[in-house]
Amino acid sequence: MDPDVKTAELVAESCRAFRVTEVAADFEAATAVLESPKRLVALICELELPGGNGMDLILRVRKERPLLPILVLTSRTDPALINRAHRLRAEYHCKPTHRSSLRGFLRRAVAFERVPDERTTWAIDEVARRKKLSPREVEVLIAAVAGVSRKVLADELGTSENTLKTQIRSVLRKCSAGTLEELARSTLQLALSESDTPRFDTLPPESEHRGPPTIRPSARSSGTRDRLTPSPEELEEFRKRMQR
Repeated sequence: MDPDVKTAELVAESCRAFRVTEVAADFEAATAVLESPKRLVALICELELPGGNGMDLILRVRKERPLLPILVLTSRTDPALINRAHRLRAEYHCKPTHRSSLRGFLRRAVAFERVPDERTTWAIDEVARRKKLSPREVEVLIAAVAGVSRKVLADELGTSENTLKTQIRSVLRKCSAGTLEELARSTLQLALSESDTPRFDTLPPESEHRGPPTIRPSARSSGTRDRLTPSPEELEEFRKRMQR
């Protein structure tokens, strides 16, 4: 949701690689999208919207969709706005944001759709970023962690099982894993190894670029972390809790 058509289309171009995307240029159009019965995966919003304030829109979304991933994408750098956005559990990117930062948000949003656990979505994003997975390969990784069958995933993606097998082989090769189960276990181990919840006080690797910094939670916290080696039973119990 951005009144700048050029910016909106550039953002939408990245979003369409992950999900069907709608663009709204003013407060009224944005409200119409939010009031529709469509299932939303994420919201990307400018604060300066004709006809209304983007922060008011986010506050309304939080009351109706408390877990929806939200990204504030704006040129405003007021610390009070940044802190308020964080209190509303929204990420905050300062324009111009880097394309890799935007894709990181999109990966986490898509992961949270299937696996509503923040530690796990950050682990999925970390694996996808390190291994340079494509949007479709990210879907395969998410499905592996969530325990989605290949047939169900192929139906949802609208692809053939043979095409999906090719994508699975590519993911396993990039991640140096023998099976999807092995890949899921290693990703869950990464999630469990985070002893603290994500914080907002450090910058991610992809934010190191020219222009204002990207401000969002970090997958890592400062200080010493205990590396866990969970048993298969603990991993299975963790997965069951995520699916409830």
